[in-house]
Amino acid sequence: MKAILLNNYSMTAQWEQWVRENYQYPTHHLWGATTLPKYGINVEILLWEKYSFLKKISQKIKILGDLDQEVRLLLQKHDYDIIYSANQGSTYLLAILRAIGLLKKPVVSVQHQSFKKNLWSLLFIKLILSRYDRLFCLSNGIRNHLIKEFNVPENKLHLLEWGIDLPYYKIKNNDSLDTKGEKSFILSAGRTYRDYKTLTKALKNINYPLRIYSPPDPMFNNIDYNSSNVQVLTHYISWQEILAEHAKAYAIAIPLDNTQPKSYIHAIGVTSLLDAMGMGKAVVMTRTVEPCIDIEKEGIGIFVEQGDDKGWQEAISYLLEHPNETREMGKRGRRLCEEKYNLEVFTSRLSELLKDALK
Repeated sequence: MKAILLNNYSMTAQWEQWVRENYQYPTHHLWGATTLPKYGINVEILLWEKYSFLKKISQKIKILGDLDQEVRLLLQKHDYDIIYSANQGSTYLLAILRAIGLLKKPVVSVQHQSFKKNLWSLLFIKLILSRYDRLFCLSNGIRNHLIKEFNVPENKLHLLEWGIDLPYYKIKNNDSLDTKGEKSFILSAGRTYRDYKTLTKALKNINYPLRIYSPPDPMFNNIDYNSSNVQVLTHYISWQEILAEHAKAYAIAIPLDNTQPKSYIHAIGVTSLLDAMGMGKAVVMTRTVEPCIDIEKEGIGIFVEQGDDKGWQEAISYLLEHPNETREMGKRGRRLCEEKYNLEVFTSRLSELLKDALK
């Protein structure tokens, strides 16, 4: 079986890095491309960009998906049995062509979000999203919302929980967490949908270091740097370096800005959460409408409401005051990754779903 893989970002550099490092490089951001061959499914990654003018058209007419990738897939000769997209926004046109019989190959996609219910989204889902052969939802919340609010057929929606390439998440003994702040710190990393303004405001009242790793972004213009315990680092850092920082951190903070996704179900902050879990660290995280992983139910962290700086202050203070409980939260998170949130489990499930779509 042969699958051709599309995405909403370029995967070429990560693939080349994996090959260059003699296949010793984490590949969960390649969405099964390197691990599906174990299950008899070979994967070709379609070049993300070739015709920039088509990319620009796609950015203006998003309802058609990524025309640059889609047009090349239709016009160029590719040997494949199924079209697999790691993000639904790349293949809307292909799903339409499939539905009206002009495309013979199945089109499936990973579904990262549901939608706010209104007339536009109802039409969009009825005319386009429901045309996919299968949609692989990253959480039950996304799946249930699409079923209940938009009447997407249940047989088209399947749960596919993402997971990290766990062997690269090497942890040390967590039995002696630093509680005095002499060596350790609270770590926060990432840029998408982040609310660092609230987090830094909370940390001003806690005598404990905070390190933020994020690419340069205008959001940092609104952050108060007067607190001596807040350090913002915007330079590039490799995956080895960021995991080494996780290993030294006391706990991980994931402050999310839910104002942009509004009320629909959206898988945000998942990468940072899985990084923390893989490294055996407790988490404080902004509560989302329907979290992919309920960190409080699983006993691996504490939720804080959107924009609640006092809630952040209380949650982080609680972890600092309870090192034994913080340690156990981290251990439980690691066990969850070993049991289900890892690349091997993800790939096994994905292979079943891809093969089923061909039946």
